[in-house]
Amino acid sequence: MAGGVWQAWRAILARPLVGPLGVDRLALPRRDPLPDGPIEFQPYVVFDLETTGLHPRHGDAIVQIGAVRLDSGVETVAFNTLVNPGRPIPAASTRYHGITDAMVARAPPVAEAVAAFRDFCAGAVLVAHNAGFDLACLAAAIGQGAPPVTNPALCSMQVAGWLDPREPDLSLDGLCGRAGLVIEERHKALGDARATAALWLNLIQRAAARGAPDLPTLARLTRMDQRIAESAQRF
Repeated sequence: MAGGVWQAWRAILARPLVGPLGVDRLALPRRDPLPDGPIEFQPYVVFDLETTGLHPRHGDAIVQIGAVRLDSGVETVAFNTLVNPGRPIPAASTRYHGITDAMVARAPPVAEAVAAFRDFCAGAVLVAHNAGFDLACLAAAIGQGAPPVTNPALCSMQVAGWLDPREPDLSLDGLCGRAGLVIEERHKALGDARATAALWLNLIQRAAARGAPDLPTLARLTRMDQRIAESAQRF
């Protein structure tokens, strides 16, 4: 997220939580527990969603899913699909990710695409940058007939914030730039997923050196579940 886009995300993340549970908040599915074992050898699916907008609680839906699977730190397989969101894509969103109504007209609907993604993720830990947003979109997709995706989930932005608490720019662009990582096909789901995967490998190496040798420890130190849940309710 560069420039004004990152500022828009920061404004959303700064919003207070709204409404009691069940009134104006998404019900996130209960997640499977994180696996034990060395952090660098866990199976990860690092993913990114492109959407019709930034407000899944109010009807915005998925238009593209991109993901890569990491086994022992190596990409072994990728997943990439356009998605028919069942509603028009606003021009402002098309300017951001380049996806038009015509491009998704023959794409699988949300329920089918999310079901395929869930199968792709079997047995892996999910990772996304600003995961609260992506998990909120997956939760909202349940209302369109999609199955719940219950894999354990982690957020690269939250880990980066724990590692560098004084860093004001936690955007994917900023973090990758400072780590010397090149983002190819920015704002395309698969391109952003691959960039996040490269960033994730950098972050977990640093996290292990900081005293988080396994995922349960990392989740505890970063207050991961709480922070993802709070973030998800702002969208």
